[in-house]
Amino acid sequence: MERTFTPTLYIRLRKRASIAPGQSITLGCVAQLLAEPEMERTLLDLPLFKPSEMDGNIVLIDMMHIVKTIRRVYPQLKVDYFGEPHVLVDVQTKPKPPNRIALAVVWVLLFVGSGLAIMNFHEDVSMMEVHQRIYEMITGRRSEHPYWLQIPYSIGLGAGMVIFFNQLFKKRFSEEPSPLEVEMFSYQESLNHYVITEEYKKMLHSAPAEPPAGEPDRPDRNAGGSA
Repeated sequence: MERTFTPTLYIRLRKRASIAPGQSITLGCVAQLLAEPEMERTLLDLPLFKPSEMDGNIVLIDMMHIVKTIRRVYPQLKVDYFGEPHVLVDVQTKPKPPNRIALAVVWVLLFVGSGLAIMNFHEDVSMMEVHQRIYEMITGRRSEHPYWLQIPYSIGLGAGMVIFFNQLFKKRFSEEPSPLEVEMFSYQESLNHYVITEEYKKMLHSAPAEPPAGEPDRPDRNAGGSA
């Protein structure tokens, strides 16, 4: 019995992608593909959706929308996907120049606030009395200002913060992420999850519309949207 060859497309969506304003979202922008060379070249340029101003600057593209669009070009193509069934696309806007005055104000507020927090902590735990007591235990004399304890302690406090955050200006001390980077990553993951959840909620309240022939269909909150 003769076996029929069925072409297969292997696809993995990126977690996040970005495009310029007015640019169409193509399959190559949002996914990695593996298929027959000629077919792959065609699919990489396959338009999925063109965002408009009303779609906002974040668009969700769903795997169901991708498969539906691919089937219009290759009806017999088998699609196997790996990873997440959706991708967030950022519509990049023109970056604004940094406001140096606002940056300076924020820097001063953070510097003064962190300094006050450290001083209040040391006052709460009576750090001055602790240093005086340690100095008296070691030397047998009492000093109101045991500088040879306070100066190394202050230097060690600053050095400890630098080591803890694993970064001094642009220099990193190891490849491990800093606690701040881990928190920022967790925040971004939670934000992505929230945006995706909200878009899927909108899917339940929208009906798909058939696009004109030869024109890629808009997700219409069914496979993509804004946040």
